[in-house]
Amino acid sequence: MKFKQNTMTKQRKATSAPITNMKDSRSSQDTEIPQSDFEYYSSDKYRNNANKKLYHEKLLEAFRTLAQEAPEVFDSIAPEMLQRSIWSWRGADPLLSKKFNNWILGDYQWTPFDEILPNETMYVDKNDIPPLNPEMLSKSQQDFLGDLSGRFYGDPHRWDASTRDQFIILGLLAMAGGGGVRQGKLIHSLGMGLSEEGVKGSNTVRAAKIALSRLSNPYGIKLFAPATGHGGERIHSFANVELAETVLRFVLHHQAALLLPPAPEMPAQY
Repeated sequence: MKFKQNTMTKQRKATSAPITNMKDSRSSQDTEIPQSDFEYYSSDKYRNNANKKLYHEKLLEAFRTLAQEAPEVFDSIAPEMLQRSIWSWRGADPLLSKKFNNWILGDYQWTPFDEILPNETMYVDKNDIPPLNPEMLSKSQQDFLGDLSGRFYGDPHRWDASTRDQFIILGLLAMAGGGGVRQGKLIHSLGMGLSEEGVKGSNTVRAAKIALSRLSNPYGIKLFAPATGHGGERIHSFANVELAETVLRFVLHHQAALLLPPAPEMPAQY
C-alpha cells in the first residue's frame, strides 16, 4: 500500500511540475499550436501575401492533374465545386442555376463556361430595340424581308417542324452577328437532344439553311457564309455582320421571338 501511495505522489509531482524547455522550442506551452499546411495555404494570411496569378495557375494545374490521374474522383467533385462557387459569387440566381444545369448536362460540348456567366452589358431588352426602318434598307433587302414575313406567317405554335427549325436557326445565327454558332448548339436549340448530333441533326440544319437561302438568292443576297469544321464543332454563320443585324431586328420583332434566347446588345448606330 505504501509503495502505491509513493508512486501516485511522484506522478502528481511530475504532472504538476512546470515545463522549462528551451524558449521557442516546439514543446513550449507558450507556443501556439501550429496550423496544418492546408489551413495555412487556404487562409487569408497566405492569400494576401501570395502571388495571386501564380497561385491560381498552380491550382488550375493541380485540378488538371487530378482530372488526368483520378478522373472518377474529379467527376464526382468538380460539378459540386462549380455550383458552390457560383452560389457564393452570385447568391440565389435561378436563371444562372438553370444555365449551369444545362451546361453540366450537355451544353458544355459547344458553350464555353464563360458564356453562361452573367454579363449585364451583353444583353438588352428586346423591347428596347426599335423595329426596322424600310427607308434604311435597299429594295432587295425589303423584298427579301417581305418573303421572310410570308414564310413565317401566323401563330408560331401552329407552325410545322421545318418552319420552326428555320426560324430558330435564322435567329440564332443572326444573334451571333459576324461570329458563328456551333452545329451542336443549333441542334440542341431545335430540341433534338444530344443523341441527334449525327446525320439526322446535321441534315436538319443543312435543310433549314438551304430553304432560307432559296428565299434570299433571287435578290442577289448571300445569306450564309460557307460552314467550316465537322460534327458538333461545325461552325455556321451569316455572310456578313450588316445583314445579320438587319435580320436580327426582323426576328426580335416577330411574335416567334419567344423561341429565341435573350438578344445581344445592338450597335450604337441602331
